[in-house]
Amino acid sequence: MKTNRIKYLWPLLAAAVLASSCGKKTDNQALDKNKKMLLSSFTQESSVPPHPAPLPKGQKVVVPDAVKAKYHTVTMAVGNRVTKAANEFKVSIGGGAKVPDSPYSIKVMAYLPQWVFHGDVVTSKGVEPVDPAVRAIITKGGKPVFDGFIFQRHKTPSFVTDKYAITLMGAS
Repeated sequence: MKTNRIKYLWPLLAAAVLASSCGKKTDNQALDKNKKMLLSSFTQESSVPPHPAPLPKGQKVVVPDAVKAKYHTVTMAVGNRVTKAANEFKVSIGGGAKVPDSPYSIKVMAYLPQWVFHGDVVTSKGVEPVDPAVRAIITKGGKPVFDGFIFQRHKTPSFVTDKYAITLMGAS
């Protein structure tokens, strides 16, 4: 009797799995699509802004030549936690930019599509964006307020203040 039930359940189970995967975006695509919404909805009441930890002394960032050859620009986004507005902007890797509609500026020191940490070296183990991060310095009024990594795939932004959230959207 159990064998007959199992025999009839397999097609139903297969159909359910197939139906749930048809037209469904990957987790990364869905996360990227909703990132701007997450930035602007990361309201003041939802959390206390984290205090970024300084980079450990002696830490080295090594960008492989293949990564340098493939990526030249990153797309960042800033969300205003009060007005709920979100804006994307581009920054050349190794360059800087004013963060739109905010008192901040950002300098992108490096882009690592597959961020890995070994001892005192942070690098990328490949060129495909598996766990992308930028090494960035964010300043306000010329004074550094953040010096660290901003990740693309994390559900909450890496840089958050009372009013703003800044995150990585992608690279090209």
